[in-house]
Amino acid sequence: MKDFAVFWGCTIPARFPFIEKATRLVFDDLGANVRELPGHTCCPEGVLVKSNDEGAFYTTAARNLALIEREGLGVVTPCNGCYSTFKETWSHLEQDWRAKDAVNERLARDGMHYDGHLKITHFAEWLADDIGAGVVASKVKSNFWGMRIAVHYGCHLLRPSPAVHWDDPLAPTKVEGIVAALGARVVDYTTKMQCCGNALDRVGEREGSLAFTRSKLADLMANEVDALVVVCPSCFLQFDVNQAALRRNNEDLNIPVLYLSELIALGYGHTPEEIGLDMHRVSVQPFLDKWAARKADRAQLAKSFDVALLAKCESCQACKDDCPVCKVDPAFQPTEIISALMRGELEQVLADGQLWKCLECYTCQEMCHSRIGMADTFRALKELAIAEGKGPDAVTSAYETFRKTGALGSPKEGARKKLGLEPLPASGGDSLSKILDDDWQE
Repeated sequence: MKDFAVFWGCTIPARFPFIEKATRLVFDDLGANVRELPGHTCCPEGVLVKSNDEGAFYTTAARNLALIEREGLGVVTPCNGCYSTFKETWSHLEQDWRAKDAVNERLARDGMHYDGHLKITHFAEWLADDIGAGVVASKVKSNFWGMRIAVHYGCHLLRPSPAVHWDDPLAPTKVEGIVAALGARVVDYTTKMQCCGNALDRVGEREGSLAFTRSKLADLMANEVDALVVVCPSCFLQFDVNQAALRRNNEDLNIPVLYLSELIALGYGHTPEEIGLDMHRVSVQPFLDKWAARKADRAQLAKSFDVALLAKCESCQACKDDCPVCKVDPAFQPTEIISALMRGELEQVLADGQLWKCLECYTCQEMCHSRIGMADTFRALKELAIAEGKGPDAVTSAYETFRKTGALGSPKEGARKKLGLEPLPASGGDSLSKILDDDWQE
């Protein structure tokens, strides 16, 4: 769906215009023809409106949808609350014709009518199902390789499942798929499906609301997450604005929060200034700084390694317990060394010396279902270590002997004579030394 009406809702334009800006940019970048219709009101918000008057709730939602139907369009909204309201209204009025008739009697007072024949789509759903992760990835100019990003879905994007059924309501994966398509490493965490708790603020339960924020952010910090991606303005409020409130009380919390379209816009080459990232309450500068550093790390790795294969190797780790050295020396963990490279710790790996424990026996390669293995990676690491003067003395000394003599040791002629073996032919060490001597002058 490329031609549709957009429903911004109340919170994004009023409080978070930078989310609107980033979303507009992404719509443009992906070729969407976005229509903005006059006459919309609040969706309306469920807790505050429905609790007072269920009829007003369904009538208001149906009126907003009727405006879109009248233009023959579907609707995309970047707000979980609006999405949930519209999907719940659609489901309720489809199942209860009496309620639908009652709503249409009210709408008729202003010459309007609701049929329920339109497509209602969330922005994240539009990206995942209508556009597809492959197309999203194809537009990326600067990916998020090496960045550890967590996703918070928010309750109303997924539930209640009878009305909302675009992803698994308890174990969703589609937003992670979009984030992974941007090149990031998606981090799973215990409280992923925990409600953000923002609705408690609306009913005067401030401390309870902050407790939800604190719990989620502590979990993310324990998982060393670089940023949290949300797809709902209320969730953004909870984790950005309320995180700032907790920080003012000297609580040690520091998780940059990005709406999904902001992350995509950055990957598509839009600048932080263009998007308005400085308007966040919790600075995203640490995320941007690390992203810049990871670009440099990737460029450095790419000089010596196939980075895509390294990433595939790290994500698999099926051979984690197959290395024969690991069985006798638990301190040697080759898969952890691969992960260290992916974290940009090449210099630490070279200096640590553990890489020299790789026997280059190729067990990992033979057992690898992708025929990658790690032996070639460790060979390249050894070469880099030697080039930087970080190899073992025994290796350096042996190589010097080889360069001088063409061998790693001289034969024991006495032992050979005792066994009746003839002396070996003259060595070609001098010739080889001359050939290998880059400074040789005739």
